[in-house]
Amino acid sequence: MEELTLECPFCGKITIKCIHKPQTTYFRKARGSAISKTMAFYSKEKYQILVDKCPNCGKSKKEIEKRLKEGKQPSNEEIIRRMKEAGLPLKIKG
Repeated sequence: MEELTLECPFCGKITIKCIHKPQTTYFRKARGSAISKTMAFYSKEKYQILVDKCPNCGKSKKEIEKRLKEGKQPSNEEIIRRMKEAGLPLKIKG
């Protein structure tokens, strides 16, 4: 775990202090009557926000945590640009 200063997902300024727990891998034994097997499990990365709200845009702690958990959705222009770069057709046949 490490303490970071993140960019606010709403206003884009680097002002949010948080504790970041990265994704980790851990192993457990699964035992049956005749076989035992070691299986890998993965824990998700987590952010624990230390401030109550963003000092610039005023978004609350819950809104910031929700946006960090969900991720930032690309805009329609970004999606179209990626489709053009990939060579996919943009016209929908009806």
